Amino acid sequence: MSHKLEQVKLLLRGIRTDNDSYRQLHSLLKEQRIGMIRRASDVLLAVNAQIDQRYSALILSTRVRRETLLSLGVTADGSGIAQVFSWLPGEQKTAARQAWQQLEENIAACQRYNEKNGELLTRQHAFVQTFLGLETHFIYHP
Repeated sequence: MSHKLEQVKLLLRGIRTDNDSYRQLHSLLKEQRIGMIRRASDVLLAVNAQIDQRYSALILSTRVRRETLLSLGVTADGSGIAQVFSWLPGEQKTAARQAWQQLEENIAACQRYNEKNGELLTRQHAFVQTFLGLETHFIYHP
């Protein structure tokens, strides 16, 4: 089997793996939100550790995908992915495009949920500051 074919297979496997990882990350972000709402610090510590592990794995996977695309002689972006997919036969090309689209959707869903969690954390912090009678820093007031 040619080196180029092995790299394409590695790329496709990575996309499938990342889809699973982002689905798991989304579940962890939901658990994180519930832990924040319940103020369950032990749960949050455990969930945050799992989220950190997932982030580390996804960063590594992104680096491998980037290096793989560059070694295939294409750009390390959406157009490079599209170019690699264009090399695939019909059915595989369709499946690869669907997997890539799903990955983009999973990433966006995690980003949105992470932002929601950040907003909740900010609101909780503001509440605690007000409850304790502590003045928040002037920079954060209009």
